[in-house]
Amino acid sequence: MTHQRNNTMQRRQILRWTCGLVGASASIPALVHATRGELVWRERALLGFGTTLWIKAAHADTERVEIALDAAVRAIRDVERQMSLFDPESSLQRLNARGILTRPEPALLEVVSLAKQIARRSGGSFDVTMQALWLAWEEAARQGELPSERALRLARQRVNWRALEISTDRLRLNVRGMQLSLNGIAQGYAADRARAALMAHGIAHAMIDAGETAVLGEAPGGHPWAFGIEDAVVKQPRANAPQIERQIPIVRSAGRAIATSSDAHTRFSADHRHHHILDPRTGYSPTYWASVTVIASRCVVADALTKVFFMLPPSQVLPRARVWDVDVVVQDKAGQWRATPGAHARLPMV
Repeated sequence: MTHQRNNTMQRRQILRWTCGLVGASASIPALVHATRGELVWRERALLGFGTTLWIKAAHADTERVEIALDAAVRAIRDVERQMSLFDPESSLQRLNARGILTRPEPALLEVVSLAKQIARRSGGSFDVTMQALWLAWEEAARQGELPSERALRLARQRVNWRALEISTDRLRLNVRGMQLSLNGIAQGYAADRARAALMAHGIAHAMIDAGETAVLGEAPGGHPWAFGIEDAVVKQPRANAPQIERQIPIVRSAGRAIATSSDAHTRFSADHRHHHILDPRTGYSPTYWASVTVIASRCVVADALTKVFFMLPPSQVLPRARVWDVDVVVQDKAGQWRATPGAHARLPMV
């Protein structure tokens, strides 16, 4: 699973809108420009979840699009207020500190309940209770070392999605020292909430990058929304990766959400063998992939499943994509790309 701090600030650049913005910064100021017909596009950039978030929306009524963008920002802030690890007063951090949270808000209950469902269906390869593992790796990294087997064994004793108790009136962590991280699912949920807020204000064309990407309608100029996926191996070259000419894979969203996890940014060893995506069952990083992109109907699901598919061997990617009803684009450690047929990425099939 993907976790906190420096990696979030960097991983936001993994997907780039390809209609003239590949390579552009997501932190540009708000602006207005007219495209086909009477649509006026406006943009917002904001800091959230420890990174830069970006919302782009269009409407014929300039005042309406501004009001809609305000509502989308509020939706993201509401998710962040409940689920951020960066805010010591967030509902999540109060749960982690006390081991129990009474009267949790519906959004937090929804995300934690979905996380537990995905943990069950994935055999524990996605587990939001695995913050202790991240802390073990982070502590070792501060010392310039890898964590010992003993440290990981002790951390794994605090990881158990089955010990996460959920009811309408409380959340409870039933293992001493257990902590949650929702960094592998909350940003996708925030994108979905922002998208719903825009739709409620009559917005039919938009793109929300809340760490993962959700879209509405068409891109400026009436183009389909399409995104280039960062080449994780070129971004951080590895000694065992052949130097070959590569093209950026382009994924057309077709109205679906897109999420990507990559080993390129936060790593614990120079060879990328150890990085911030950790298998909750072993405490170590999976070895199959450098990058995984999931395309799904809901951004919250796409976000969580990037971690699930990171754990899968190549032979299981296509069968599990069919089970989850998603499409997947993967890049292996040597830099080779593969995709499921519905990704429309013009890549060899996985």
